[in-house]
Amino acid sequence: RRKQEKSSGINAEWPLRPGTTFAIVFVLRELFRSMPTVSELRLKFLTLRHYLHQQLLVFLARPDAPQILKVVGGVAVVIAVFIVWNLSSAIAAVISYHRDPISYLREFYNPDTPRYVDTSAFRTPEHKIMDFDAYKNELFKLNQYNTYLSDKTPINRKTKDPRSEGCRMRARSLTPDDKLAPTSIIIIMHNEELSALLRTLISILNNTPMNSLKEIILVDDKSNRFELGSQLDKELRQFPFVRLIRNSKREGLIRSRIIGAKAAVGKILIFLDSHVEALEGWYQPIVSRIMEDPKTVVCPIIVSIDHTTMEVHANGGTSVWGGFDWDMKFTWEPLPPRENQRRGFDDAAPIRSPTMAGGLFGMDKDYFFELGAYDPGMKIWGGENMEMSFRIWMCGGAIEINTCSFVGHIFRKPGMKQSTPVEETALQQNVKRVVEVWLDDYKEAFYNAAPSHRNVAEGDTVSRTLLRQRLKCRSFSWFLREVYPDKPRPGRDFIAYGQVRGPGDQCMDSMGIDPGRRVGVYACHGKGYAQFWKFHLNGVLMNGDHCLDGDGTNPRNVVMFECHGLGGNQQWFLTEDGRIQHAGSGKCLTHDGRFLMLLDCDDDERFVWKFNGMSEELLEKFYVIYSKQFGYFTKKQKEENKKKAEQDRLERKKQLEERNKEKERKQIEEAAAKKAEEERIRREEERAKDEADKAKAAEKAKEEEKKKALEKELEELREWKRMKAEKQKREEEKQKQLDDELEKMRKEQELERKRREKEIEDMKREKELEEMKREKELEEKRRLAEERKELEEKKKEEEERKKELKEKLRDEERKEKETEKKNWRR
Repeated sequence: RRKQEKSSGINAEWPLRPGTTFAIVFVLRELFRSMPTVSELRLKFLTLRHYLHQQLLVFLARPDAPQILKVVGGVAVVIAVFIVWNLSSAIAAVISYHRDPISYLREFYNPDTPRYVDTSAFRTPEHKIMDFDAYKNELFKLNQYNTYLSDKTPINRKTKDPRSEGCRMRARSLTPDDKLAPTSIIIIMHNEELSALLRTLISILNNTPMNSLKEIILVDDKSNRFELGSQLDKELRQFPFVRLIRNSKREGLIRSRIIGAKAAVGKILIFLDSHVEALEGWYQPIVSRIMEDPKTVVCPIIVSIDHTTMEVHANGGTSVWGGFDWDMKFTWEPLPPRENQRRGFDDAAPIRSPTMAGGLFGMDKDYFFELGAYDPGMKIWGGENMEMSFRIWMCGGAIEINTCSFVGHIFRKPGMKQSTPVEETALQQNVKRVVEVWLDDYKEAFYNAAPSHRNVAEGDTVSRTLLRQRLKCRSFSWFLREVYPDKPRPGRDFIAYGQVRGPGDQCMDSMGIDPGRRVGVYACHGKGYAQFWKFHLNGVLMNGDHCLDGDGTNPRNVVMFECHGLGGNQQWFLTEDGRIQHAGSGKCLTHDGRFLMLLDCDDDERFVWKFNGMSEELLEKFYVIYSKQFGYFTKKQKEENKKKAEQDRLERKKQLEERNKEKERKQIEEAAAKKAEEERIRREEERAKDEADKAKAAEKAKEEEKKKALEKELEELREWKRMKAEKQKREEEKQKQLDDELEKMRKEQELERKRREKEIEDMKREKELEEMKREKELEEKRRLAEERKELEEKKKEEEERKKELKEKLRDEERKEKETEKKNWRR
């Protein structure tokens, strides 16, 4: 081992003798697992020696013992002396340091002594003659992450503790390490990079209590890389508890996990990927919670390991839970207010998640098999996390994300690796099995989202249907109502959904959800994912958890952005004939053969889009809400408006006729009153005439006076009628002026609101650009600083290595001289 270290440039002092001492320490670790004191260790060693002595006596009592002893006696004595010598050295080391033997192995994993994997021998001759940048790119394509930097990163590196203060306080009340249930960790790998795999194993051993970890089962799913053969076997000899199972043929992730689970001996199973790093305190919260409730499946917080820099971003993830889209794609979604309220707004409290990502979780072994394990009818990978999530909740279990357990995961660079036809077919079959067994009345929602799955053969699902009946599982409607009531669903939140087929028989395609990336069109494949869109009742068009965003000033700037819920550039209107109109600019959506664009609307077919699924009831509700804003009315609305206008016209005509009748009645009454007045005057005149004879002169003057008074009264009556008509006219003009002012104010408020939204959007975009620029500059400075630091560390290590070599040479010479003196004296 020392020779291997010198040849690979690694310098580490071994605390024990080389050779079989390591194997003996592993045996001691199993024999003396609960070793509290040195005296008990000595007692157990004496008991073991007594047992071996008894067996030797039994052996010598055999009739043919002398003949056997003649043949193997000398060899047995040599082996016995060798074993006793190594056992004595191991026991002496344990007694000297008063520690558990496994602590010596920790010296090998100690982050203060960085260790690396020399992968130069694994590369092909073509790689060795490549240009350096081309070589790094080839390595990047090999695993979809920075393989070159992964090999240069220590496999036993130190990471910071990501837990909050609340989690550290909760850790004091967890089950003690010596009382945790025995656990088997199962890791499936296929052509995994050796440095990432070793970093996974070492991080587990460094951050897991050894008295609870029963084993690590590593299932190799028929890898064909050179370094994962005999080289992997050689590396694994350094790791305690690791058991390697090699599949004779490619089984896939799902069936390989079943193989690993059947081989496990622990009471609790923890499934991990082969390119993760277990962080400090990750293990105890998972195992303690499963011991409290065996029907709870616990997932850790998955933090990102950057696929370019290999840096662990140990933050975030405590405010999201697992969801799904109707094409059965797993999604991370923000926690709804009701879940935060249930947790008492405590960041350290577990999250009851509707679904899980499926790569990293812990589960009681008995409950795993009682619940049906994985569906053996599924192939390779895909859909198993949805199937297990639905099965756990609907059949009496629960899924929790423990916010005090953190595991880093390398998320490969998206879009670099295309699935093979076999993997694609397997994924479609797996998802179809999930839908047919568990979705009940919501199957049509899936088929509208991914229509190509209608003709996929799902295979025999009778056994899974019988399993659901045997477990007395609830319906999918119960799951949506009780577990996931916040899930937007067709007929309640979506006006239209599914693939959006446009001009030229091409479908709208998000081209991978990257913020700011242009949205294009692609041949309709009916598989969902980038072609699964949802038109919400609030007027946004979504793919995944991002929204379609349009810029009226730049017709080609139709991109995906995070949904902000403010309308503006993300506000769209769906017409009855299939046109998608942008609210901000009033332009319609079309494409140029590659990308979406906004143009002035007309009756051309290039603006017509068709969704797979459509809710007529929600569409009518949408038109009622937004028709006035966009000035668009459906045929039904136009007919209703026409009927309403006709009714209003008839009502106005009726009111006019009533007013005319009232006016005629008043005129008749006025004429009758006038006639009656005239008749009265005539009678008075006659009476006056009769009396005129008595006082003709006096009466004549009085009569003239009365006549003048009557004329004045008539004039006042006419003036009153004229003033009444003018007053009515003024009131009508004033009412009309008020209506005009209100309409003007409404338009001004609408224009002001749009202007404010645009300003907010522009400010937000400028701020994002500035932040991205600052982050890029900081990242560049950090990278340069790390490179300088790495060079300085290498120089320092080289100097220390030379110094240690010189010291070793001097020690060896001194020892040789002492040996010669001893030999001479002897």
